[in-house]
Amino acid sequence: MKIGFIGAGKVGFALGKYFANQGINLVGYYSRNPDDARAAARYTGSQFFSQLFPLLQACDTLFLTVPDRIITTLWQELKQYPIAGKNICHCSGALSSAVFDDIEQYGACGYSIHPIYAIHDRFHSVEALASVYFTVEGSQANLIKITTLIESLGNSVRTMNAENKALYHAASVMVSNLVIGLTKIGDDIFQQCGFDRAFSEQAWKALFLGNAENICSSGMVNALTGPLERGDVITIRQHIGALGEQERRIYIGLSQVLLEVAKQKNPDRDYSLIEAELKQ
Repeated sequence: MKIGFIGAGKVGFALGKYFANQGINLVGYYSRNPDDARAAARYTGSQFFSQLFPLLQACDTLFLTVPDRIITTLWQELKQYPIAGKNICHCSGALSSAVFDDIEQYGACGYSIHPIYAIHDRFHSVEALASVYFTVEGSQANLIKITTLIESLGNSVRTMNAENKALYHAASVMVSNLVIGLTKIGDDIFQQCGFDRAFSEQAWKALFLGNAENICSSGMVNALTGPLERGDVITIRQHIGALGEQERRIYIGLSQVLLEVAKQKNPDRDYSLIEAELKQ
């Protein structure tokens, strides 16, 4: 495949560099911001394109690594060009290939190719991509070629149905972005206890990393500890009483989820008192 990128942000930089490092034929970049495209081309050892059409002509597969809100607009522009035989791919976790409406009428194939990873940096996220899992969804015509491309990099990939994209993306957000929200709440509460920020951050980071390692190595059930797991309703009652209204709702909601995990870990333990406490 001859691959080109439209858009030169974090995803475009990292994914393009990863492809180039793995020997994939990376043709180059076009971006509405020429400086970004030049920088990406220089970083990946590929070509800079000042116009969209020459890049389109030079490639058989295009990755649209632009913000979700721009994908539809960009697709409307691409329709104006001869795109027969092209693979048009975006990397949105939330949007499906349906964003490329009527793409088959133009003789092209549309795909959503999503790395299940939070690409947060242009230059350093590429280092983690070798261990990242991918999902692919889209046209049947070249689906095997697209999945084979990802597999050739050494990554595990699964195909999925378009109707599951929103649910899939919500799951991804749960274990990534929303975790940041929880750490923000915890950090704020630590400081309410009178600790300075430096101490608070180092304290919760050690706790967070240790727990994350336990979850990944031992599994969610075996990693679960704390007052809920051991059936300590008095401590849970004290927590609920000490928290503000918003934090209390989050604490109770997550505790109700954890209760099911605790029952798996300790099937003979009586959690009825905690269930009643959480319902009050």
